Amino acid sequence: MGRLEDIIARNQRPNRPRERLVVSLSFGAIVLLILGLTVFTSLGLPPGSPRADQAAPAPAAPPRAHPGRHLHGVLLRAPTPR
Repeated sequence: MGRLEDIIARNQRPNRPRERLVVSLSFGAIVLLILGLTVFTSLGLPPGSPRADQAAPAPAAPPRAHPGRHLHGVLLRAPTPR
């Protein structure tokens, strides 16, 4: 009967749900850490690509081809008369 009592005692451990909770929380923390690193660092960029803060400056605006007014690079014109 000793073996049967040992098997029953092993299967009725009260700390088993706590073990699963600790394992799942630690796994979730690792996943969140990896996601945070990819978002807030250059870990998510492919090798050789420039970082956003080291990117080349934007090219100068081309000369205006239209006599109309521009606002943020958008040509503003009056509607054509019909």
